[in-house]
Amino acid sequence: MFTYQVKIYLRDTDATGVIYFNQQLRLALEAFEAFLSSRGHDLHSILEAGENLYPIVHCEADFSAPIKTGDTLAIYLSALRIGTSSFTLHTKMTNQHKKEVGTTTIVHVCTLKKTGASTPIPEALRAILDELVK
Repeated sequence: MFTYQVKIYLRDTDATGVIYFNQQLRLALEAFEAFLSSRGHDLHSILEAGENLYPIVHCEADFSAPIKTGDTLAIYLSALRIGTSSFTLHTKMTNQHKKEVGTTTIVHVCTLKKTGASTPIPEALRAILDELVK
């Protein structure tokens, strides 16, 4: 599991000061990028230099309490499943009061850049993802 801290700003919220629904998924992806960076892997470089892409094929977000402007979140990132050509990431988000405020699940599939065909996850990425298995 990897923990990522983030503060919620006005830009993340709607007119009521509560996080706009798509921002929860953005924060989950940001946590994944921070995890890769913490392991010495820049997502931009992986995508530019590699032969593969990792599109999202499924995502969901659940809110269990309002996330508001000024909140500080701890985002706990883990891998629920690592298959041959896809992986499922999960986040649990808690606020500064340690209250769970939401969860996300995002499924990525590994595809070849040139054809878009599904392909096995490269071993180097698989080794990094294995660190996220609960």
